Amino acid sequence: MADDMKAPTFKINPKFRLTTQYLSVMWHMVDKDTLQCEAFITMPGRYILSGKNGVEILVQYSDGIMDMVYHSHTDFDSRKTQKWLRELFRDTILRIAKEVLPERVRYWENIKGIHGSGVTVKRLRRNILGQCSFHNHITLQPFLVIFRQEWCDEVILHEMAHYKYKHHRKSFWNYLSTLLGKNSKEADAKNDIALSPYYEYYLYLTKNK
Repeated sequence: MADDMKAPTFKINPKFRLTTQYLSVMWHMVDKDTLQCEAFITMPGRYILSGKNGVEILVQYSDGIMDMVYHSHTDFDSRKTQKWLRELFRDTILRIAKEVLPERVRYWENIKGIHGSGVTVKRLRRNILGQCSFHNHITLQPFLVIFRQEWCDEVILHEMAHYKYKHHRKSFWNYLSTLLGKNSKEADAKNDIALSPYYEYYLYLTKNK
């Protein structure tokens, strides 16, 4: 990639769609007065962005649903608004991932009868979805939790295959094929193609700064 190529520009606004097993986003436009009144009600899982003209966005999170409430003049082009929304998504995804992903690893460990030493969920380098240490401790990217379940599980099983093989030679891929129940190299290539249109957005939603 040429050095002078600009990174894609993303925006979180009512055109943004996310519907997954563990997190879905729903957008609701209401009139400004209704939004101001609703913001006075304190509830668990409620987040409010206010500006000089009052409440701009109200977000209500419950059981994997993010209801995004805004009015017709909410400025989604504002840097402040985009920063607030992205950080809210980042923190929500991380919180869900820390609950879901270790449980998913334990699920597959019990199914396959192989066990590691633990699971950590944290942001990794951009091209790394997961890692397995010499001591069989798995580390996973938070945004795996908004992958299709099949993609997420295949990443988990890939890392679990490293419990036995600490490399990517033929014996590793053969063992992973056994765990997956299909050709692992073909599955890996297909997943790379399917994931590529979304990967940069996933990185954007979970970046630290």
